Amino acid sequence: MKLHQQYLLLHRHYGHHTEHELTLADLAELLNCTHRNTLTIVKKMVANDWIRWVSQRGRGRRSSLTLLVPADQIAAEYMMQAMNRRELQEAAEQVSAFSSSTIMQDYLNQWLLGYSGHHTEAGTNNEQIDTLRLPLRQQLHALDPLYINLLAESFVTSHVFDGLVQRGEQGEILSCLAHTWDVSADRKTWIFYLRKGITFHDGQMLTAHDIVYTFERLQSSDRRTLYRDVSKQILSIESIDPLTVCFQLKDPHELFLSFLTTSRAAIVPSSGKNEQKIQHAGDAHGMQKPVGTGPFKVTAWDDHLCRLETFTSYFQGRAHMDRVDILQIPWSASAKMDDSQDIETPFFHLVHNPSSSAGADWTQISAGVMVHKLLTCNTQKTGSLNDPEVRAHIKSCLAGMYRGDGHADDSEVVEPDFSVVSTEMVDPEGFRDITKQLTSVSPISLHIATIPQYRRDAKNLASILEQCGFSCTVRTATMEQFKGNLRLESDLILFSLIRDRDEELRRYDLYSTLSEHLEDSARITIHEILQTIVASPISADRTYELDRIEQFLVDQNLLFHLSEKPVETAYLPSVRGLSFNSQGWVNLRHIWFPSQVMK
Repeated sequence: MKLHQQYLLLHRHYGHHTEHELTLADLAELLNCTHRNTLTIVKKMVANDWIRWVSQRGRGRRSSLTLLVPADQIAAEYMMQAMNRRELQEAAEQVSAFSSSTIMQDYLNQWLLGYSGHHTEAGTNNEQIDTLRLPLRQQLHALDPLYINLLAESFVTSHVFDGLVQRGEQGEILSCLAHTWDVSADRKTWIFYLRKGITFHDGQMLTAHDIVYTFERLQSSDRRTLYRDVSKQILSIESIDPLTVCFQLKDPHELFLSFLTTSRAAIVPSSGKNEQKIQHAGDAHGMQKPVGTGPFKVTAWDDHLCRLETFTSYFQGRAHMDRVDILQIPWSASAKMDDSQDIETPFFHLVHNPSSSAGADWTQISAGVMVHKLLTCNTQKTGSLNDPEVRAHIKSCLAGMYRGDGHADDSEVVEPDFSVVSTEMVDPEGFRDITKQLTSVSPISLHIATIPQYRRDAKNLASILEQCGFSCTVRTATMEQFKGNLRLESDLILFSLIRDRDEELRRYDLYSTLSEHLEDSARITIHEILQTIVASPISADRTYELDRIEQFLVDQNLLFHLSEKPVETAYLPSVRGLSFNSQGWVNLRHIWFPSQVMK
């Protein structure tokens, strides 16, 4: 047992700044040590000024022990040492009781400023190894494109895998694994021509068989993957020759090419090439060290560390960094959840979604991405929300959360000004019957469903609605549960929409998914407009139709905008080569750090 652990054990037993009388034998029994080892431990703690020990000689004589250092400070030091030794799992278990401590997090955050960022060391042949250490608040549960749910997971996989095509920085679709493609006049047949000489991280050559395997695997899965509606439009996929693959669609689908740029369409090696065959029965860790063709390969991955090393044979050019260590911060899991934690990552040197107090040395840049929090009504479920007046009343309750343009002032759900809401936004006569119902013995009960990252928003929302006479419960679940029956069993669903370079796809997927919990007439209306969208080759026409769906949902009080927040990145002058992927995350392949920064 390490000295820090032993101190935490003493603290749990005796507490802080309180003098205790005990024998050395008592202490030896608590620490499960011999008499000699206990004396050594006491001497070390005294030397570190952790404890005051007044010894009384003689058998049975009671000595005096006082613990001088707060336990969360010792826990923080323990975590710092564990980070250096890569013993995060053991340390996280030992200090979990202190993970919500503000003091501990302050110690750790200050230490992380020095630990994180760019570091240079000598390799085995005395070569310079450039490492970028990035602390990450979200835990990486999966790196297989089929199983990822979180933006952090998508961020990592975007550097490990490639697609047939990719998004440029202006949102244009560019070649990637395919150097070009053809499409038939009826827009149903797509032929992609692969580049020659592309290899996977394990040395195997990329062929059309890998493309066929990737999409057959995607289609055979029963998982509710993002953009699933688009992938289901593939009628067949065929390898014409080793470097040519043909997709046949059921009907023309103008979002198909956009879909191929996303992480869900990332190409994985066929099962015959991969010793760790991917499991189809819901094993999220089917690829412990996933194999792709991307600029970085995964060389280590556990619950706390994902190590990416540059793939020197990358067909689009070698990354400048030799290694990227992505560290999942154990102490953040039990800490107070930030309302934007699903997208926030405290990179040092590179800060994703920085606070306004980043400091004068930082340059802040917008990635052109917005995160919108939304609330929708489940009218597929028989209940009070089938009544348009009840939904309109909910809108009146939430009206104080909006600015004049229909969005909240910041990313938090705020308390409305009810004195303004009732008189200016609502006709009181129209809600006379509802008001009586809400103030009766049995108020209308509403179940709000969301994911853990938005629990605080959901609770604030419930508080607002309860002040309007509703009775609310909040249900949170994992992403997989949220995508399943939880939504259909709830009344209100709280989630977010990311408006990035894939905005068209994301909105299409949102409205398609949202229609599943709407009553029949609204669902039919949305499906009809969605069919118009996928058949339209003109982007402006598709945007117009997407806006029409949104306006319909807002007018019917089926969709409420709660907040909007830009995704921004702050960086220090030492960072060079800054560019962003389609989701507003930094492209690690282009990052580099000069040895000296000009003053």
